[in-house]
Amino acid sequence: MPDYWERSYRSGEMGWDLGKSTPILNQWIKTCKDPLTICVLGAGNGWDAVNFAKKGHLITAVDFAESAVKNMQAAARRSDLKMEILHMDIFELNLIYSNKFDVVIEYTCFCAIDPSRRREYLEMVRHILKPKGELVGLLFPIDKDPSDGGPPYAVELDPTIKLISEYLSLIIREVPTMSIKAREGREIFVIFRNDGI
Repeated sequence: MPDYWERSYRSGEMGWDLGKSTPILNQWIKTCKDPLTICVLGAGNGWDAVNFAKKGHLITAVDFAESAVKNMQAAARRSDLKMEILHMDIFELNLIYSNKFDVVIEYTCFCAIDPSRRREYLEMVRHILKPKGELVGLLFPIDKDPSDGGPPYAVELDPTIKLISEYLSLIIREVPTMSIKAREGREIFVIFRNDGI
Protein backbone atom coordinates (compact mmCIF):
# COMPACT_ATOMS: atom_id res chain seq x y z
CA MET A 1 0.00 0.00 0.00
CA PRO A 2 2.81 2.54 0.62
CA ASP A 3 3.80 2.04 -3.03
CA TYR A 4 0.29 3.05 -4.13
CA TRP A 5 0.50 6.35 -2.28
CA GLU A 6 4.07 7.00 -3.37
CA ARG A 7 3.07 6.55 -7.02
CA SER A 8 0.20 8.96 -6.50
CA TYR A 9 2.51 11.67 -5.16
CA ARG A 10 5.07 11.15 -7.90
CA SER A 11 2.46 11.25 -10.66
CA GLY A 12 0.65 14.23 -9.16
CA GLU A 13 -2.61 12.26 -9.05
CA MET A 14 -3.64 13.41 -5.60
CA GLY A 15 -7.36 14.10 -5.63
CA TRP A 16 -7.34 14.52 -1.86
CA ASP A 17 -4.70 17.28 -1.90
CA LEU A 18 -6.29 20.74 -1.67
CA GLY A 19 -3.07 22.62 -2.42
CA LYS A 20 -3.64 24.71 0.71
CA SER A 21 -4.68 24.30 4.33
CA THR A 22 -8.19 22.97 4.91
CA PRO A 23 -10.54 25.95 5.46
CA ILE A 24 -12.55 24.37 8.29
CA LEU A 25 -9.38 23.24 10.09
CA ASN A 26 -7.86 26.69 9.65
CA GLN A 27 -11.00 28.18 11.21
CA TRP A 28 -10.83 25.68 14.09
CA ILE A 29 -7.13 26.26 14.86
CA LYS A 30 -7.77 30.00 15.19
CA THR A 31 -9.95 29.21 18.23
CA CYS A 32 -7.02 27.45 19.95
CA LYS A 33 -5.15 30.10 21.93
CA ASP A 34 -2.67 27.99 23.90
CA PRO A 35 0.08 25.99 22.15
CA LEU A 36 -1.07 22.42 21.54
CA THR A 37 0.76 19.20 20.78
CA ILE A 38 -0.88 18.08 17.54
CA CYS A 39 -0.43 14.89 15.52
CA VAL A 40 -1.53 15.06 11.87
CA LEU A 41 -2.23 11.57 10.53
CA GLY A 42 -1.59 10.86 6.86
CA ALA A 43 -0.37 14.45 6.60
CA GLY A 44 0.40 14.30 2.87
CA ASN A 45 2.11 17.43 1.62
CA GLY A 46 1.62 18.98 5.02
CA TRP A 47 -0.60 21.98 4.29
CA ASP A 48 -2.47 21.70 7.58
CA ALA A 49 0.58 20.64 9.60
CA VAL A 50 2.59 23.63 8.38
CA ASN A 51 -0.34 25.97 8.98
CA PHE A 52 -0.67 24.77 12.57
CA ALA A 53 3.09 25.07 13.16
CA LYS A 54 3.06 28.65 11.85
CA LYS A 55 0.49 29.43 14.54
CA GLY A 56 2.84 28.24 17.27
CA HIS A 57 1.67 24.68 17.88
CA LEU A 58 3.97 21.68 18.38
CA ILE A 59 3.45 19.47 15.35
CA THR A 60 4.09 15.82 14.60
CA ALA A 61 3.17 15.03 10.99
CA VAL A 62 3.07 11.44 9.79
CA ASP A 63 2.92 9.87 6.34
CA PHE A 64 4.29 6.70 4.80
CA ALA A 65 4.80 8.09 1.30
CA GLU A 66 8.42 9.18 1.00
CA SER A 67 7.62 11.97 -1.47
CA ALA A 68 4.99 13.43 0.88
CA VAL A 69 7.51 13.45 3.74
CA LYS A 70 10.14 15.17 1.57
CA ASN A 71 7.57 17.77 0.50
CA MET A 72 6.69 18.47 4.13
CA GLN A 73 10.34 18.75 5.12
CA ALA A 74 10.92 21.25 2.32
CA ALA A 75 7.86 23.28 3.32
CA ALA A 76 9.02 23.36 6.95
CA ARG A 77 12.49 24.54 5.91
CA ARG A 78 11.06 27.27 3.68
CA SER A 79 9.10 28.66 6.62
CA ASP A 80 11.87 27.97 9.16
CA LEU A 81 9.57 25.78 11.21
CA LYS A 82 10.51 23.10 13.70
CA MET A 83 8.24 20.12 13.10
CA GLU A 84 8.57 16.43 13.81
CA ILE A 85 7.97 14.82 10.42
CA LEU A 86 7.80 11.03 10.48
CA HIS A 87 8.05 8.67 7.52
CA MET A 88 6.18 5.72 8.97
CA ASP A 89 2.97 3.72 9.18
CA ILE A 90 0.43 5.40 11.47
CA PHE A 91 -0.36 1.99 12.98
CA GLU A 92 3.08 2.00 14.60
CA LEU A 93 2.60 5.33 16.38
CA ASN A 94 1.35 3.65 19.54
CA LEU A 95 4.73 1.90 19.80
CA ILE A 96 6.51 5.23 20.33
CA TYR A 97 3.84 7.48 21.86
CA SER A 98 1.47 7.13 24.78
CA ASN A 99 -0.74 9.94 26.17
CA LYS A 100 1.35 12.35 24.10
CA PHE A 101 -0.97 14.61 22.07
CA ASP A 102 -3.57 17.23 22.92
CA VAL A 103 -5.07 16.79 19.44
CA VAL A 104 -5.01 14.21 16.66
CA ILE A 105 -6.10 15.56 13.27
CA GLU A 106 -8.11 13.36 10.91
CA TYR A 107 -8.82 14.21 7.28
CA THR A 108 -8.76 11.70 4.41
CA CYS A 109 -6.69 9.24 6.45
CA PHE A 110 -9.54 7.22 7.95
CA CYS A 111 -11.09 6.72 4.50
CA ALA A 112 -7.73 5.65 3.05
CA ILE A 113 -7.24 2.66 5.31
CA ASP A 114 -8.98 -0.66 4.82
CA PRO A 115 -12.26 -0.65 6.81
CA SER A 116 -11.15 -3.87 8.51
CA ARG A 117 -8.46 -1.82 10.31
CA ARG A 118 -10.70 0.98 11.59
CA ARG A 119 -10.87 -0.37 15.14
CA GLU A 120 -7.09 -0.68 15.14
CA TYR A 121 -6.89 2.95 13.99
CA LEU A 122 -9.18 4.08 16.83
CA GLU A 123 -7.24 2.10 19.42
CA MET A 124 -4.06 3.79 18.21
CA VAL A 125 -5.64 7.26 18.35
CA ARG A 126 -6.93 6.73 21.87
CA HIS A 127 -3.51 5.43 22.95
CA ILE A 128 -1.56 8.45 21.67
CA LEU A 129 -4.05 11.06 22.91
CA LYS A 130 -3.66 12.59 26.34
CA PRO A 131 -6.57 12.18 28.76
CA LYS A 132 -9.13 14.77 27.59
CA GLY A 133 -7.24 15.05 24.31
CA GLU A 134 -9.34 15.40 21.17
CA LEU A 135 -9.69 13.80 17.76
CA VAL A 136 -10.55 16.69 15.43
CA GLY A 137 -11.38 16.30 11.78
CA LEU A 138 -13.70 15.68 8.89
CA LEU A 139 -15.39 12.39 8.07
CA PHE A 140 -15.26 11.94 4.29
CA PRO A 141 -16.71 10.67 1.94
CA ILE A 142 -20.07 10.14 3.64
CA ASP A 143 -21.90 9.88 0.29
CA LYS A 144 -20.03 6.90 -1.14
CA ASP A 145 -21.54 3.43 -1.54
CA PRO A 146 -19.56 0.92 0.57
CA SER A 147 -19.73 -1.58 -2.28
CA ASP A 148 -17.63 0.74 -4.45
CA GLY A 149 -14.44 -0.21 -2.64
CA GLY A 150 -11.54 2.18 -2.34
CA PRO A 151 -9.47 4.00 -1.43
CA PRO A 152 -11.11 6.22 -0.55
CA TYR A 153 -13.41 3.81 1.25
CA ALA A 154 -16.94 4.84 2.16
CA VAL A 155 -17.46 6.42 5.57
CA GLU A 156 -21.08 5.69 6.49
CA LEU A 157 -21.91 8.51 8.86
CA ASP A 158 -24.09 7.03 11.61
CA PRO A 159 -22.26 3.67 11.86
CA THR A 160 -18.93 5.51 11.89
CA ILE A 161 -20.03 7.92 14.63
CA LYS A 162 -21.25 4.92 16.62
CA LEU A 163 -17.96 3.08 16.10
CA ILE A 164 -15.77 6.02 17.11
CA SER A 165 -18.01 6.60 20.15
CA GLU A 166 -16.97 3.19 21.47
CA TYR A 167 -13.51 4.68 21.96
CA LEU A 168 -14.00 8.45 22.32
CA SER A 169 -16.83 10.77 23.38
CA LEU A 170 -18.57 12.82 20.69
CA ILE A 171 -18.37 16.56 21.42
CA ILE A 172 -19.20 18.21 18.09
CA ARG A 173 -20.85 16.95 14.92
CA GLU A 174 -21.76 19.56 12.35
CA VAL A 175 -22.05 20.17 8.64
CA PRO A 176 -19.11 22.43 7.77
CA THR A 177 -19.92 25.73 6.07
CA MET A 178 -16.44 26.03 4.57
CA SER A 179 -16.12 22.81 2.55
CA ILE A 180 -14.45 23.17 -0.81
CA LYS A 181 -17.03 22.99 -3.59
CA ALA A 182 -16.19 19.41 -4.62
CA ARG A 183 -16.82 18.19 -1.06
CA GLU A 184 -19.92 20.15 -0.11
CA GLY A 185 -22.43 17.80 1.50
CA ARG A 186 -19.89 14.97 1.44
CA GLU A 187 -18.21 15.53 4.80
CA ILE A 188 -18.99 16.19 8.46
CA PHE A 189 -16.83 18.09 10.95
CA VAL A 190 -16.37 16.21 14.22
CA ILE A 191 -14.59 16.52 17.53
CA PHE A 192 -14.30 13.54 19.86
CA ARG A 193 -12.68 13.61 23.32
CA ASN A 194 -10.63 10.94 25.04
CA ASP A 195 -12.54 10.42 28.28
CA GLY A 196 -10.90 7.08 28.95
CA ILE A 197 -14.08 5.09 28.42
